[in-house]
Amino acid sequence: MFTADLDGEDLHRLIDYGLVSHFDWKNDSEILVWTDLEGQGGAFYLIQERNGSYEKVGEGLLTSDGHCSYSPDRNWILCYTYPIEGYRQLMLYSTERDELVRLGQFYSVPQLVGEIRCDLHPRWNRSGDWICFDSTHEGSRQMYVMDLSAIVK
Repeated sequence: MFTADLDGEDLHRLIDYGLVSHFDWKNDSEILVWTDLEGQGGAFYLIQERNGSYEKVGEGLLTSDGHCSYSPDRNWILCYTYPIEGYRQLMLYSTERDELVRLGQFYSVPQLVGEIRCDLHPRWNRSGDWICFDSTHEGSRQMYVMDLSAIVK
């Protein structure tokens, strides 16, 4: 995994081996990434982009890879799991309290696999109180919205 300025200069090598998956920038200097930095299996790590130092995030709680994104106030991480017994788990992690909130589980239509699968790809609205996500739990690919204001405020 490498980072660079917009013009391709100031290249930094962050991870040079093994698994590197979904990521999101927390701020201009820290990036959250699913990887295996310690040889114990995948986990989310917050990596300092300039020097490569890191810390685990959500240890024991965020145990599965899935597209992650920080809330606009950076107090929450939204992510999900790949299918577990046919269901994808949608989750919200509090960075302040080290707590996991399970938002729901959504059936993943088994016919949609490989390149045509339907990942949840959850996304925040700009004020950080609603999300939208993709799902097939009602039999077809749809986009859903969820009000999180009671949880995040």
